[in-house]
Amino acid sequence: MSQPKKQFSSSLIGQRLIEAGYLTEADLQKALELQRETGLLLGEVCLLKGWINYDQLKECLPSLRSKIGERLLASGYITMEQLWIALLEQRHSGHLLGEILVARGWVDKAALDKVMAVGKKQ
Repeated sequence: MSQPKKQFSSSLIGQRLIEAGYLTEADLQKALELQRETGLLLGEVCLLKGWINYDQLKECLPSLRSKIGERLLASGYITMEQLWIALLEQRHSGHLLGEILVARGWVDKAALDKVMAVGKKQ
């Protein structure tokens, strides 16, 4: 049984991570500095530094994000590493996440269509 979604007072991911008890103010300041230096997203910085895990980040992300990557990951079609590589590529190229995963050979078109069709029914 899944736990109820936490209610956050902030829409900012850094503040949400602090509210959830996953980061300290000092960690957030370090992460923001690294974000400026690297151009990575704040969540990516925190993941790469090992301060949080993917489930903690997902819990704190606003629910407006695309779910195709999460569904492919949960279905076992891709790994977390493949998802992050594809998301980074998407940010730089502007291509759709599914297109990137298919082009890299990590997901075949039929599997992508199947996962996307399930998402439309929900």
